[in-house]
Amino acid sequence: MTNLDPNSTPAEGMQASAPPVARRSLLMLGLGLFAGCMTAGCVTGGPKSARLPGPIWPDQSLLTAKPEILTPAPLAPLPPTPTLIGVIPRSSWTKATPDAGNIDPMLPVKWITVHHDGMSPFTATDFDSCAGRIELIRNGHRGKGWADIGYHFVIDRSGRVWEGRDMRYQGAHVKDQNEGNLGILCVGNFDQQTPSMAQLAALDRHLRTCMMKYKVKSPHVLSHQEWASAHTACPGRNLQSKMDGIRRAVA
Repeated sequence: MTNLDPNSTPAEGMQASAPPVARRSLLMLGLGLFAGCMTAGCVTGGPKSARLPGPIWPDQSLLTAKPEILTPAPLAPLPPTPTLIGVIPRSSWTKATPDAGNIDPMLPVKWITVHHDGMSPFTATDFDSCAGRIELIRNGHRGKGWADIGYHFVIDRSGRVWEGRDMRYQGAHVKDQNEGNLGILCVGNFDQQTPSMAQLAALDRHLRTCMMKYKVKSPHVLSHQEWASAHTACPGRNLQSKMDGIRRAVA
C-alpha cells in the first residue's frame, strides 16, 4: 500500500500520488483542443482566412421595392381580307336582292366586257345621283324579266367603282356570251358625250385588278360591240375609240 502523509487530506494525497503519464495525456489533449479551435477560426483576432463567414442578410431595398408591372404591347391589327380594294358595296345603293330562281352561278372568269349605259347623257358626280342612276338601270333590267342588274361593276364619272351583280352569279350583258364573262359598265351615253378622265383612269385600274384576280389576258378584254353576236354600238364611239389604248395599257 502507498504511504500517505499523515498531515495531508485524502484529496491531496490522491493528487500527489497521480502517475506522471496521466498528467502528460491531459496536457496533450488540451493542446489538441486549442489547435483545433485555431484552425476552425474560433480565436478572436485570427487571420481572415481562418474565420467562418458571417450571416448573409438580404438587400433591404429588394424587400421594400414595388414589383415592376409589365404592360403587354398592343397586338398588331390583323391584315385585311383580300378583296377588290375601293369597290363601293351593293348595299350602298340598293336593298333589293336578285331573283334567286332566275339566275345562274358564275363560271370561272375568262372574259371581261366593257359597256356604257346608252341612256340619256349623265354628268353628275355626287354620290346620291350616281347611286340613283345605278338603281334606275337595275329597275330597267328587272323590267325586262332579268334577275338583277346585268353588270358586275359600275364606274361613275368621278371614278368611283360600284358593286353591281354579285360575282357569284353569271351576268346578263352580252347575248349568248355571258358564261364566264365579267361585265363592267361606265355610266353615260358615249355616243353623245365623252367619258371623264377620272372615269377612264378608274376603268384602267379596275381592269388591271380584275385581270390579275381572275387571270384574264388582254386579248380577252373586249367592248360590247366587239362580240360578233352583239349587233350593238355599245360602248359608244367615244369610249370605243379608246379601247385599243386601254388594252395596250393593261397588257
